[in-house]
Amino acid sequence: MIQKTFNFKDVPKKDISIANRGLIVGAKAYGASSDELATQFGVCKRTINRIWKRYREEGTLEQRDGRGRKRKTTERDDRRIAAAVKCNRFITRAQILQDIPLNVSERTVSTRIRELLGYSSYRAVRKPFLRPYNISKRLNWCLAHRNWTVEQWRKVIWTDESPFHLRCMWTKRVWRASEEKYSPECLQGTVKHDKKVMVWGCMTAHGVGALHRIVGIMKKEMYQNILETELQRSAQMLFPDGNYLFQQDNDPKHTAGVVQNYIRQSGIPLLDNWPTQSPDLNPIENSWSILDLNLQSRKPNTEAELFEQLQRTWQELDVGLLTRLADSMPSRIEKVIAAKGGHIDY
Repeated sequence: MIQKTFNFKDVPKKDISIANRGLIVGAKAYGASSDELATQFGVCKRTINRIWKRYREEGTLEQRDGRGRKRKTTERDDRRIAAAVKCNRFITRAQILQDIPLNVSERTVSTRIRELLGYSSYRAVRKPFLRPYNISKRLNWCLAHRNWTVEQWRKVIWTDESPFHLRCMWTKRVWRASEEKYSPECLQGTVKHDKKVMVWGCMTAHGVGALHRIVGIMKKEMYQNILETELQRSAQMLFPDGNYLFQQDNDPKHTAGVVQNYIRQSGIPLLDNWPTQSPDLNPIENSWSILDLNLQSRKPNTEAELFEQLQRTWQELDVGLLTRLADSMPSRIEKVIAAKGGHIDY
């Protein structure tokens, strides 16, 4: 028979086995309070009262069958779901349910992936894949320019080419952990598409320059002509004193001998050694995204209409925004250094 002086210290907390249910019932029968028992067994008071009530009404210590919602997937199902996601981070929940016939909802699939792997669904970041050599070049360039001031970066003319599509280019979703945003297996690689308007543009901290439409395939001769006309005109407008630096990436057309000779002979001051595959270091890339976003409410029917809208919207970009983009260079550089040359969140 259980005594009133029963010592609960040796009873493991949250262990509501048949034996411990018997101890709870015995203690209640001799006047122990539900609060005291809940503290000693590490459960809530309601659990103690439920065990005591069932014993008094039904004379049993067993739990009722079917308490709580039953798990809808087996351990084998869970392993197959996890294996499918590990094999293909871009697999959709519908594809998983097609490959692994389960009588569950897509929401349940998401729950299992989160439970088993710690992954959630995010929109994949579109970034070029970096080779080890490029990672090293990015890191070294950032270390070399680490001490540049905001005033120095405000003297740069940022340039680039960019496509704009008549139709929306949807971003895929990917299963990943929160810290895997720039992991190679979670990136949606950037690719080329048709039905687009290709433009060359330039911007600075205090305004935009030309936005030139590229018709056909741009070769080195066409690019040199752009520098002779659009760049020179933009530089004279944005920097009348000629105190600027010209930035371009390492596209083969930009590094061609004829183009490099023209740059030297024309005395165009070049921001040297720009690292390959580094759009996240170029503020104009953010301008392209903003330009694209500002165009979403407009519905051009032809490529000519699209370019007209691009030109108009390009000139309407806020100067304060351009200044903030140029002034972000020290932060970008520090982030690349912290990432040891890897991708950054820009």
